[in-house]
Amino acid sequence: MTSTELLRADHLTRHFKIGGALSRRTLHAVDDVNFTIGEREIVALAGESGSGKSTIARVLARISKPTSGEIYFEGKPVSQIRSRADRLRYSGLVPMVFQDPFGSMNPVLRVQHGVLRSLKLHRPSLSAQERSAEAARVFETVGLGADMLERFPYELSGGQRQRVGFAQALAMRPKLILADEPVSMLDVSIRIGLLNLMAELRDTMGVSVLYITHDIASARYVADRLIVMYAGQIAESGPIEEVLADPRHPYTQLLLSAVPDPRAPLSAAGESDRGEPPKVIDPVPGCRFRWRCPLAIDTCAQVTPVLAELQPGHDAACHVAQQADASAVRAFS
Repeated sequence: MTSTELLRADHLTRHFKIGGALSRRTLHAVDDVNFTIGEREIVALAGESGSGKSTIARVLARISKPTSGEIYFEGKPVSQIRSRADRLRYSGLVPMVFQDPFGSMNPVLRVQHGVLRSLKLHRPSLSAQERSAEAARVFETVGLGADMLERFPYELSGGQRQRVGFAQALAMRPKLILADEPVSMLDVSIRIGLLNLMAELRDTMGVSVLYITHDIASARYVADRLIVMYAGQIAESGPIEEVLADPRHPYTQLLLSAVPDPRAPLSAAGESDRGEPPKVIDPVPGCRFRWRCPLAIDTCAQVTPVLAELQPGHDAACHVAQQADASAVRAFS
């Protein structure tokens, strides 16, 4: 899928100092990450816990500042946003939907409070009557009746509260929604409704979505492209069907092997994990997956791999995959 570039992360890096005041230890949460999100596109950012997915979302939302690198939104560097008006405009165009919707609501106020407050802050030209009408409209858009506006958060189910989070984001007329594991706390039977909602927002309203998840199956259902994160770095990226049909990075293969196969017998055992956890505190050069990789070679312990295009639009940061691809090209020529 090709589309006009909406957002671009250019060498995005986020480090955290850990330990006491005299400590020099640094946690490399996100390291030199490059990716784009196009208009009318759902990009899935997948990986295990601690891979840096949520940190990227918080940096894109300007909740955290990047250690280095730049974010370009609609071709303009986000770091140059200075005025309050520009900050409000950006936060309205790039809102975030959090994993726990209940945590973003005031339990003593009706759910309409958050939507009306967003409208008053980001669309001040609306009158009180127009704000009420717009709140009802966005609730209808996300599959909630207008009567839900008068309810308290505790009166809603988990799926309904998550839809309220999307309604608050839609009230600001966004161009890109940062959805941080929006279905991970929901029952499986409810997840499909939220995934369909994201697809509908893309198809009918032209809203792009960065869908952060550890669930490859849900990413395949809704996303156009897939970015696989490991230990703060991008391991593989490309059109989701191509990546899942021909995963080139061993970590992507490991993630796919963990997806349950309903056709497998109950006694079948999946591929077991192996090796040590990723080292993201003061990491040394080399591939951060090498301790768990069954294909690791000497180069993996010496040189940090960089993303390279193996097929059109399909990139992987893996020495073994890049060598195999180069060998195939030499053999063909």
